Amino acid sequence: MPRIKSKEKSSLLDIYPYSKDAFRYLYDKLTDKDFKRPYIYYDKAINAVPGIIWDITQGEPEITEIISTMDKMVGIRSEKTKSRLEKIVDTWLKKAYYLKLKKGYVIHRSFLLKFVKTIYQNYDENIKRAAIYHFDKYNDKNKKKIKRVYENIRLNNLQERYPEFNIFDAYAYALVTEKFKIKEDDLIEFENIVALLKSPNE
Repeated sequence: MPRIKSKEKSSLLDIYPYSKDAFRYLYDKLTDKDFKRPYIYYDKAINAVPGIIWDITQGEPEITEIISTMDKMVGIRSEKTKSRLEKIVDTWLKKAYYLKLKKGYVIHRSFLLKFVKTIYQNYDENIKRAAIYHFDKYNDKNKKKIKRVYENIRLNNLQERYPEFNIFDAYAYALVTEKFKIKEDDLIEFENIVALLKSPNE
């Protein structure tokens, strides 16, 4: 498999829109009298804004624990909290699904385990079990994503309009690699991309 590339950097504007309950949890923690950080001044709450952003970006353990709890409340997970093995399995499956969609590549646990063995010198049953767990989790997630593609009416209509293109597999790959989701804005953007693939004279 090709070498794994580093993940693209994100902006503060990409912060997940947490629920009101999650923000209430954050507020309660920051205003707790036992919460001691140098930027907390209870008569000047605005001072805490740059301070907490700094702590988050620097991975301050006390703040990281709070944010991790907020993540659990809304059902998300930071890329930084994934283990090395989990990232390897996720990336391997994304590349494997490209080959599956492109050439009919068969995806199987044994292929993944063989790949993992080439990375870990101390490969043992614990690593094997963990790899299988992550494989099953991400593989099941990808299968569900692909099923949604074929059930989407808008994508079905797009495939009828452009029979020369493999619309379903292209969008399925975009979902697997997390470039697009099944939502209005992404579907419109994808339609625009497909339209640009056509010759200007057609």
